[in-house]
Amino acid sequence: MAPLMRAILGRSIWARAAFSGLALAGVLALAPCVSGCAVSESDVHRWESTEQGPRKLYAVVTHDKYAWPLRVEAAMSLIRMKPRGGKNLTMPYLIEGVTDDSGAHEGALIALSPDERKRMVESLAPQLVQGIEAPPPPKNPDGTTPPDPSVLYKDAAFAMISHDPPIVTDDKIKADLSTAITQWAMADFENRLDVSQQYGVEQTFRFIGPASVKGLPALLTESASKIDRMAALIHDLGDPDTKLKASQALVTIAKKIDSQDWINKQTPLVQDADNRAGQKVNADQLKAQVKQYQDQELQKIFSAMNKVGGRPVIDYCLDFAAGKDKSEDSRKAALAAIAGSVDKNNAQDINRLFAVAADDATPDGVRDLAFQRLGELPKEQVVPKLYQLFGTQKWKVRWVAASLVLKTLPTSSLGEFMSHLPGSPATKMGMTEPISYGGLIANMAQPAGAPKPRDAVMPFLSTKAVGAKLTALGFFYNGRKADIAVVQSHADDAEAVPKCDQADDCGWQCDVPKSPGSADKESKEIKTVGDFTKYCVIPSMNAP
Repeated sequence: MAPLMRAILGRSIWARAAFSGLALAGVLALAPCVSGCAVSESDVHRWESTEQGPRKLYAVVTHDKYAWPLRVEAAMSLIRMKPRGGKNLTMPYLIEGVTDDSGAHEGALIALSPDERKRMVESLAPQLVQGIEAPPPPKNPDGTTPPDPSVLYKDAAFAMISHDPPIVTDDKIKADLSTAITQWAMADFENRLDVSQQYGVEQTFRFIGPASVKGLPALLTESASKIDRMAALIHDLGDPDTKLKASQALVTIAKKIDSQDWINKQTPLVQDADNRAGQKVNADQLKAQVKQYQDQELQKIFSAMNKVGGRPVIDYCLDFAAGKDKSEDSRKAALAAIAGSVDKNNAQDINRLFAVAADDATPDGVRDLAFQRLGELPKEQVVPKLYQLFGTQKWKVRWVAASLVLKTLPTSSLGEFMSHLPGSPATKMGMTEPISYGGLIANMAQPAGAPKPRDAVMPFLSTKAVGAKLTALGFFYNGRKADIAVVQSHADDAEAVPKCDQADDCGWQCDVPKSPGSADKESKEIKTVGDFTKYCVIPSMNAP
């Protein structure tokens, strides 16, 4: 081989490829210039858009024959060059490596010696930072966003700092590039979150870590459209201070939306939308539309609050859930937002939740969510308060509270539970209660030394307290045929079951055959414990 050709090849990766395929083509393409003219910066820039440009730029970056500034410029051209056939070749030629007929070849930065790579990184870093810091391009007159050249620099910088093994070994350079990438995202977060790029914002943030999301709380405003995704990133990556600031910011947004000022601002906008749609609405209908819109916007914020949590969110949501002037759906969303976040060491949190659950005016859907939040707390804190609800005249409230209690107690505590059930028919009780309680008792915890559920329930079959007796019978509902004899003795029990008004929806009735052996059924009103035994419990006992 001629000395000139050997000089051109130097010690690059192409030499190790035995001058074949892609390597030889790249070298031969450069040979005329090397022999007859110097490769200039203008050549390097021109190759950014030519078909063979990537190979030629690769050769300049990796060959020590060329002046260092030209090699650096060639690397920058690899970063800036246009896609070929719709495919961006920057990362393959710069870092990832390329494959041709002769096999796989390392990326240009990887092919350099460690000392050259370090020097190249030091040379590229300031230019990358400068390119990353370019302001976002203004939108086109039609509202579309033109391509953002800074994406190329951001992607290259991230590829360099995230490569394994490390390409960037200097901590300061790595920090500078990471900071530039973070600031790039913050400069136009909502657009850059979804802009076409090789490494998405969320991917870069997860690599950089907590520092990447410190600026997100400041972007949480009423006008932001990506609040939920910001909240998710803060939840996953934020340090305590960032999460606290995000919690405060979300509360501020919620308060703005839940205000008369917001209503006044949105009303003409909604009315204008109606007019443009040719929809005529009266004042009350317009008010309802705006209220519905307000609820929708609040529920979006509550969803974000669920991800971020924090004391500001907990306090706000508990206050909101107690607000009788708020819509049921929004109150439910507020309680859903603090799932798993209520502080078990904060007695005030428990008292506020209990107040929502205990209030007769609380809608059932809101109450259910309040009970769910209470159910997440230690039983020793919650069970005594739940027992306070057993005396309510709203049997459904007791039903939910009692069901929650049974899910937390062992069988050894069944006596305490039974003692809180209605003692006489004078207290309202729904038929759903004893049947569902019985099923929950069958699944109660049985620690060492505690009785089995069936053994624990047997003494209450003979109790005089109607609630406990009905619950003991309910234990056998859908039970084994072999146990029919156990409950048969109550078939003639004349004690009345609790009475309820029709509006209470107590449901003391069961479907029974119209005649012996008939498949046709009719509803039978249940008036006594015996009726409950004969017409509800025993017919259900079909298990082997």
